[in-house]
Amino acid sequence: MITAELPQRLREEFERTAQSLYGRDSVTQALIEAVELWLARHREPPLEEERTANDRAYEALRAELEQRHSGKWIVMAHGKLQGVGDSLEEVDQLASTAHDRIVMRVGEKRSKEIEIGWQMTFA
Repeated sequence: MITAELPQRLREEFERTAQSLYGRDSVTQALIEAVELWLARHREPPLEEERTANDRAYEALRAELEQRHSGKWIVMAHGKLQGVGDSLEEVDQLASTAHDRIVMRVGEKRSKEIEIGWQMTFA
């Protein structure tokens, strides 16, 4: 069991909002949701850090990639080159659980970044 004391103003606003959203067992439900969100936020490295690491890794390797792998497909994730292939199909599963990946054909201009959302897996 965890016991915590919130400042009165915060506690009152929290209870009022939880009651209006959840009704019965409102505080418990809202606390569970708050803890789950907090844990999710701290489990994985922030997306922006991962994106920056991938961009830096790509820039550091760009000349070498263009010289050795022009026309090939690459995947950059977790701040490093994950693989090179002749087709998109060869590399599309590399680092598939990464929050951010650079998937591109070497030598072609990088397209504008598009964020398509989180990947989901169903068991």
